[in-house]
Amino acid sequence: MSRSRIGAVVTAAAAAVLAVVAVPAAEPVDTPVRAVAQLAPADTHRGGGSCINWSWADGNVSTTIYFNNHCASARWLEVGRNHQYWPKCIKVNGNTKGNKRIWDSTPTYVHEKAHCTQQRG
Repeated sequence: MSRSRIGAVVTAAAAAVLAVVAVPAAEPVDTPVRAVAQLAPADTHRGGGSCINWSWADGNVSTTIYFNNHCASARWLEVGRNHQYWPKCIKVNGNTKGNKRIWDSTPTYVHEKAHCTQQRG
């Protein structure tokens, strides 16, 4: 068989397969924006204690904890992960708003404490 005849046979076979497999396009489905937003994972976490409000967003390498202490006395934030032995402690002076970057990409909890002992390990 010549090359042109082989090309014609392959082209005809491909057209026949496409004709059999072709499916009419489905009607587009309108998904409400609210439903999509509810399915998205929460990447900003917020919380608060008796004196400090805090928030953080999930990061790849590090996490920045934003805080606002509305009491006059200094307090501590204990930041850690479940099943982690040594949580990190952040001292927040009284009437202070700011942030602190920690080298932990996935903290799972923040607790306000009157005193915090950060152990070196």
